[in-house]
Amino acid sequence: MQESFKYLFSPLRLGNVTLPNRIVFSGHLNRFDLGTIAPSERQLHYLLARAKGGCGLILGQPCMAFPLTTTAPPTEYQDDRIIPILKKFTDTIHEYQTKIFAQFNHISGYLPGRALGGGGIWYCSPVSRRNVSMPGYQEIGYEMDKEDIRRFVKEHGEAARRLKEGGYDGIELAVVTGLLLHSFLSPAYNIRTDEYGGNMENRMRIIIETLEAIREAIGPDLALGVKFPGDDFIDKVWWTKKSGNTLDDGKEIARKLEATGYIDYIFCDAGGYGSTHIPPMYYPLGSFGYIAAGVKEIVNLPIGTAGRINDPVLAEEILASHQADMVGMVRALIADPELPNKAREGRLDEIRKCIGCNEGCVNKPYPSLPLTCALNYEAGREQLLPNSRAESRKTVMIIGGGAAGLETARVTALRGHDVRLYEKEAILAKDLALAAKTPGRESWEDARRYYIHQMKLLNVDVHLDVTVTAEMVLEQNCDAVVIATGAEYFKPDVLGAENDNVVEMRQVLQREVEIGQNVIVVAYENHLHALTTADLLAVEGKKVEVLTESIYLGGMVDCHTFQAIYTRLSEEGVVITPLTGVKEIRGNTVFTYNPIGSAERTIEGIDTVVFCTDGRANNTLYRALKGRVKDIYQVGQCVSPRLLLDSVADGYVVGSAL
Repeated sequence: MQESFKYLFSPLRLGNVTLPNRIVFSGHLNRFDLGTIAPSERQLHYLLARAKGGCGLILGQPCMAFPLTTTAPPTEYQDDRIIPILKKFTDTIHEYQTKIFAQFNHISGYLPGRALGGGGIWYCSPVSRRNVSMPGYQEIGYEMDKEDIRRFVKEHGEAARRLKEGGYDGIELAVVTGLLLHSFLSPAYNIRTDEYGGNMENRMRIIIETLEAIREAIGPDLALGVKFPGDDFIDKVWWTKKSGNTLDDGKEIARKLEATGYIDYIFCDAGGYGSTHIPPMYYPLGSFGYIAAGVKEIVNLPIGTAGRINDPVLAEEILASHQADMVGMVRALIADPELPNKAREGRLDEIRKCIGCNEGCVNKPYPSLPLTCALNYEAGREQLLPNSRAESRKTVMIIGGGAAGLETARVTALRGHDVRLYEKEAILAKDLALAAKTPGRESWEDARRYYIHQMKLLNVDVHLDVTVTAEMVLEQNCDAVVIATGAEYFKPDVLGAENDNVVEMRQVLQREVEIGQNVIVVAYENHLHALTTADLLAVEGKKVEVLTESIYLGGMVDCHTFQAIYTRLSEEGVVITPLTGVKEIRGNTVFTYNPIGSAERTIEGIDTVVFCTDGRANNTLYRALKGRVKDIYQVGQCVSPRLLLDSVADGYVVGSAL
């Protein structure tokens, strides 16, 4: 099968370093720590899983070679005592063929100073990083003076020496997404009037000075690269009339970087902030290959690209069409560390594709929780003992073929048990199939396909169109029973809820009801149900207003998906009205209230009202069996309605315990 991936599994030379293949686990903030300390055991095992999986190049958690804030202490990368720790870390990674680079990426602008121990956040200018979907994390930066800049450059040179002595194969300087160095590069953030501001040469000055210091420290043996956005996608900000860098600017920046002679490759990112940096499901696969292709026309250096490359076939197409020379597949490898090995061996159907849901890798609240994956519970937990075969074989009955039941079945079967899965619907994972019917959310089907294939691969005994009763469970007399009966959807107790023109979102997705032209969507949840239902209706030409009792809708949505769905709804003319609940529906009139005030409103001429809820736990079967079955568990939405991530986590944990 390797012959099918002529480019993907061919070596690539970056300066004096040769990668075994073109698959890159790019640098990313996994939130196990903030990059100020030496790699932990958790970091090591997280990266080792990708090295074992056959990745060509790994860049770990970004390294900070400069204090986080104006009053923060030096980081561990500013002290020679880190060198033996790094050497032990890189020696372990080097047990596999993969190469390991360090990424310098100062995260100033990502979090407010108080979240980093106090002090001001370093920045190019006294402005804040744009962050429309997480405004609570915006803070005006402290404008670095020339002495600060000189110290920054010097410390990066010193830290580069430590990384070389610590056994790294290369270093990447990240100039990305409105963080510190990118705030100098982008005219949308850089409003300085000295030699570090103004024209492109001045805005690049700190970057080139830092590259010079790094190259001087590491010599010719280590590879050195730069990652930067080929296009900022910033048209307007309030503090300057200038926009961000365009693709034409990005090409010129790349040309000037190559001309320094310091670097061996360029990795093209996308966006000066927001959803383009970690594009969610709404973005097409391989969204930004064209940026890398444009830069590749200008320079002779190897070029990397990233952005929803979740499949080795797609990666091969990008390389074969010469859009880029290597592909960043961070979320793809978070979802399935074994993706490279599976591709080599022709096991493409076994790959657990990233679906771009961002529930675990980005999650909400973004900066607070360590990285994981909605489909791969092991992500970020690799230091735990791996799942192993059970000591004795059991018969396990699982009732419910949604995500929680399927993950339980998968893990239980891997442990060697005899698994019997029962589902009342005619298909498995019907909720995922329904979610995939909304615009831009088709990738949910990839999760369904993965689980359906796993059931066949692992010989799980699947029974569809079967409604299981307590008596049936008792008759089976299995060693263990897992209830995964999901949630039941309902209409809230609102006056007029039983009217013919009041429907529930699942009825809309299943095309069971006719929808009028003027629609009110009522959000009784704070994730994506109402937002995606409104999107579907607006695409079909309906006039839609969404009502929510919250101050804003989507508080549980990750920041990148949040920005993408709000962009869509804004362009479609959907109105989102906060602090508004429904008191009564009378014919074609909706009467509303304000949950924190006395304001009321009457909305007339409404053809259809759509209720969107999280549902209620369907735990009837579990309660009927509790105390009558010795070994019984419940997983997923029948515990409480939550996200896909939670359902898969429940299934993995229970499956591992059986």
